[in-house]
Amino acid sequence: MKFKINTPGSKSYTNRALFITSMCASKVKIKNALISDDTKAMTRCLKILKTKRAKYNLNARLSGTTIRFILALACLMPGEKIIYGEESLNKRPVKDLVESLRQLGAKIEYQNRAGYPPLKITSSILYPGTIKMKGDISSQYISALLMIAPLVGQVSIKVTGDQVSKPYIDMTIDTMEKFGVKVINNHYHQYFIPDNQSYFAKEYSVEGDFSSAGYFFAIAALTKSTITLKNLNPLSKQADVKFLKILEDMGNKIIRGKNQITIYGRGVKPVVVDMQDCPDQVQTLSVLAGFAQGKTLIKGIKSLRIKETDRVKALQNELKKMGVKTIITQNTMTIFGGNPHGAIIETYNDHRMAMAFAVAACKISGVVIKNPEVVSKTFPTFWDELRKINKTI
Repeated sequence: MKFKINTPGSKSYTNRALFITSMCASKVKIKNALISDDTKAMTRCLKILKTKRAKYNLNARLSGTTIRFILALACLMPGEKIIYGEESLNKRPVKDLVESLRQLGAKIEYQNRAGYPPLKITSSILYPGTIKMKGDISSQYISALLMIAPLVGQVSIKVTGDQVSKPYIDMTIDTMEKFGVKVINNHYHQYFIPDNQSYFAKEYSVEGDFSSAGYFFAIAALTKSTITLKNLNPLSKQADVKFLKILEDMGNKIIRGKNQITIYGRGVKPVVVDMQDCPDQVQTLSVLAGFAQGKTLIKGIKSLRIKETDRVKALQNELKKMGVKTIITQNTMTIFGGNPHGAIIETYNDHRMAMAFAVAACKISGVVIKNPEVVSKTFPTFWDELRKINKTI
């Protein structure tokens, strides 16, 4: 069967554009922006920070991007700012970002547990200088620092250890440059933002989201169908572009067109792959690997342990319910594929768990996704699009 899907706007690019637009002196029109729980959380926090008051309550809900970006910006705003999220977000670490901001003069206090939200920020100014921070925890920390740098002055960020999720750094720098700010990237070991720069743009257009498209690419591969994903930039800097190469290695054919990509599904074969730079597709690949006859090895997954849930353990639990054996270490997952069966899938309040296991439901019967509404975090129309495909496969 052949089908076409119009890909929603990129969550990562939308939130970066919203964040940078808030630092522009004049209004910017953002086209094709994603409207989802995460982007709504960002918008609400930015609107609150734009109002003049003595105290601010900033609720990032379940958005890790929002809490990290807003934390950095709040250090430059007057008043007392309390930043927090819902329970699971308050379990996600922010220590390295806090320490980095303190190197520029930020005044930040932990309210409950050291290293985690909620946080109280009382500083309203940061000073130009050099930051040293680890690169192997979250690229969002560095993205947050990069984007506020023009409001601070000359900033240099020296990275210790390996930089994870490099494409997300590329996306941040790409967005900044679209708004007129130059960043010097020294092979991901050091980032330098010269002073006397400011953000400006009249209009910004958000690319289609490769993270969202990945589920439909996976469905095509698994069901041996042909699906065209529209509103996608084949030359995108998005991390999940790399998922296309993985699907090709699994035996599928990819055709890149003008603002669209078509996959000719031919099934799935086992692979050995490092997912450090595209962690958001690990769950989708793991589900596909459950159907691939043989052993799949996925490396570079340690950052998944501090997402919406411990995604590595969650994957192992749910694949086991489907009869799929896995072996996990801190940074790898080995999946022994074969013939999965239906099961009731727990989503752990994680949107990507729901969408990844929905891929399996297009191949076998008996897959029930609990708490399906969690997809509203990044892809509110996911189930509508999936129903269209289920009628044709």
